[in-house]
Amino acid sequence: MTARSTVPAQTNDHIPEKVISLGQNLDNRTLNKYDPRYIEVPQHPWRLIMRTKMDRTITDFINTNTLVAGDENNDTRMSMLFDSGLNTSVGLWIGYRGLGIGYSYKLNKKEGINLTVSGTGAKFGINFRLRSMKVDQFHLNFDVSSDDSLSTIEYDARFLAPMNVTSFFLNGYYVFNSKRYSQAAAYNQVVIQKKSAGSFLMGATLYASIIDMAHNNNAGLIALADSVGYISIGKISLGAGYGYNWVPAKGWTVNAMIMPYLSLSDNLTVNKYDCNYSFITQADSDDYGTWDNVSRRWSNGEQKKPIIINNQAVDWVHDADMWQSQTIQRRTCLALNLDIRVGAAYCWDRYFISANALFNNFTYGNSKNKVYLVDWYTTISLGIRL
Repeated sequence: MTARSTVPAQTNDHIPEKVISLGQNLDNRTLNKYDPRYIEVPQHPWRLIMRTKMDRTITDFINTNTLVAGDENNDTRMSMLFDSGLNTSVGLWIGYRGLGIGYSYKLNKKEGINLTVSGTGAKFGINFRLRSMKVDQFHLNFDVSSDDSLSTIEYDARFLAPMNVTSFFLNGYYVFNSKRYSQAAAYNQVVIQKKSAGSFLMGATLYASIIDMAHNNNAGLIALADSVGYISIGKISLGAGYGYNWVPAKGWTVNAMIMPYLSLSDNLTVNKYDCNYSFITQADSDDYGTWDNVSRRWSNGEQKKPIIINNQAVDWVHDADMWQSQTIQRRTCLALNLDIRVGAAYCWDRYFISANALFNNFTYGNSKNKVYLVDWYTTISLGIRL
């Protein structure tokens, strides 16, 4: 079987000849990469795909701290769970063999960036994702334990100033049994899997994430979170896994892939902040006057003003002042992460329909501050070969 370009030749114009030559070169390279008993290369090289995509990011920011109230030391554990909710987009993709370009329109009117780019060849695959969102709501779980008691506060809360959560993910993998097994058969229908086959895989991942809530209006939460207002991670990982394409009937391909990753380098940065209010102690005087953000003292000479005096709340938001007090940098390794992908496709004549999903989880932090991040998306596609 030989695939040929449908671009008409024009002897007086060198540009079409170059286009034809490029197309035929891609066709020949594609045909030579696969075992025709297991993988079919469609004769129609162009694909036009309509696609809908849904994704979600869930972040759990956990802090442990010791709060001082009078003569008592209270151990606390605060969990702030941020959920992006379900984001939906629709788009159109057009490509030749494994090359192409697409555009998606976001149906949810949420502020932020949501970008995904992926490509699959015979021996390799690449997946890139960028998520950036502003979070103004979260679920708070606050545990306070002393020598003889344990109390829990749990409710849905709101940031006075939105928090920024950004994650960057770049992943690539290598297929050992590329002659008989293709990720592309299930995920973008470049080829068609004819017989069931699997392959061992090797992968590499570059991941970065930032949580930033360092704003004066969030000073209360930052104080309860061990004074942490900013945390970032850069992670490089290597992994090994296995993928399998099951062909239950003609035209069908069902894929599952799992790949554990072990990080070689985790670069963690934590910024702590101080504030002109105290959220953990009480004072005898309430005559503090005004705040001077140059000398960082109140009119009465005190550096901190209690946020609660005699159980009466004071209005602290308008003159709260916060500044960075400490930067902690740490390098670790040997953290375990997981990459799971599933997909299914059905092809008939020149048409195909597919659905696939990808799941990633990441954990990072130090002894007092932990971040658990879950990032997943799923797509449903309907396409035609041209």
